[in-house]
Amino acid sequence: MNISRASWVAAAIALILFLGFASVPAMAHHSFAMYDMSKQMTVTGRLKVFVIGANHSQYIVELMKPDGSLELDADGKPVTWTIETTSAAALVRQDITVKTFKFGTIFTITFSPLRDGKKGGAQSQAGLIMCGMTMPAGGCNEKTGKKY
Repeated sequence: MNISRASWVAAAIALILFLGFASVPAMAHHSFAMYDMSKQMTVTGRLKVFVIGANHSQYIVELMKPDGSLELDADGKPVTWTIETTSAAALVRQDITVKTFKFGTIFTITFSPLRDGKKGGAQSQAGLIMCGMTMPAGGCNEKTGKKY
């Protein structure tokens, strides 16, 4: 069987195009376009749920006031934010596992907010301070907590 040079070139171009287009959804999935990366917000809250994920993990926190009480919305329910962070593998490299943070742990998290105004964002580099189970005097900050 004799395959012409033109056939090889066409096959190579088709393979390159296929691989290029196949990676588009993966790159879009890891886009930060939904976050306003030009803005930084910092909130302090109590960990409600810690979701470990292969691609992204999330901290779901109920916001707290400086006195340690929960911040409530107009309906009297805790104000809850979801902050996306890195993968489980990257967290392990920072010594963070599912056992590191107990539910109820108080955090101060710095992040870039969602562009649509919903209560969520993407954690900034080294933007997490853990302060334990009770609000320290003076609030949860680098002096009163452990930075991750």
